[in-house]
Amino acid sequence: MSLLQPKYPLKDPLPKIEDPDHLPEGARLLAIFEEQPDKYYYYFVQRGDKLLFLDVRKNTPLGLLVHQKVFPLRVLSWFPKALEAFRKPPAEGGLHAGAMMAPAEDVDGEMLAVGSTTSGYDITNFSRSSSPEHYDPERVSLTWEQLYEMGLLELWKSLGEKYEKGEL
Repeated sequence: MSLLQPKYPLKDPLPKIEDPDHLPEGARLLAIFEEQPDKYYYYFVQRGDKLLFLDVRKNTPLGLLVHQKVFPLRVLSWFPKALEAFRKPPAEGGLHAGAMMAPAEDVDGEMLAVGSTTSGYDITNFSRSSSPEHYDPERVSLTWEQLYEMGLLELWKSLGEKYEKGEL
């Protein structure tokens, strides 16, 4: 039993994608972020009005590992803006000093928040659970290096612009 209880209604899980290089019907690859060639990747997959964020590990001792997190598709345009707001100092309208997480926001019916980690930021979806056994909000952690040095934030912003233009 989880000590954590959901504050918001939980959404039903979507079917897991087992092999990101062979997407099921109705799923569309938007982009791939390659963190380490032949090993670590993030796949951005659209399935209807949802973004499936796939954390993919290839060539591991266990073979292919895929961890799927689900967000509303609008997270593509929401996250860069929410991250910018989260990083603002209190004097410029940002959160109080020491704040670890922004208040959850309704993004197309799902409650999302940006938070701070020891090595970067995370996006938490309080409307979905990572575990069927107990409540554990879905979370994607992104490092400063990935976001600002390796180009992940720029990729995310470009997908957000396409979303805003109705191209997705």
